[in-house]
Amino acid sequence: MIGMKIPAVLTLVLLLLAASAVPGQTQSRTRSARARKSAATAPKPTLRYDASRAAESRWGGEPISLDVKDADLRDILRTFSELTALNIVVDPDVRGSVTVRLHDVPWDQALDLILRTNGCGYVIEGNILRVGKPSNL
Repeated sequence: MIGMKIPAVLTLVLLLLAASAVPGQTQSRTRSARARKSAATAPKPTLRYDASRAAESRWGGEPISLDVKDADLRDILRTFSELTALNIVVDPDVRGSVTVRLHDVPWDQALDLILRTNGCGYVIEGNILRVGKPSNL
């Protein structure tokens, strides 16, 4: 009879240890989920347009560096939209690939260069960047 009580006690101790380990795991999962959520909602830096810089030259955007090879033009446009915090509307006719290596170039000059190379243009209306073939703008 004593032999049967020891495994029962041992089983009870193991169950208690297992139960106490679960809340710790849940808390660490909760913390990592909170950390991911706060990282995802952290504000992203945006590139600004400096009017005083534009007065000195045609380009007023903050300098960026860009090094891509055979990137999809639409993906590059989405990246510019995220960097500048501008909404973007892309004409369905806009297609192409981008291979550039630019260092410390104003973002609006880089955008203009990339679009003109692919036979496109852009117009900024408020906070909306419209991209398309020049005949459609």
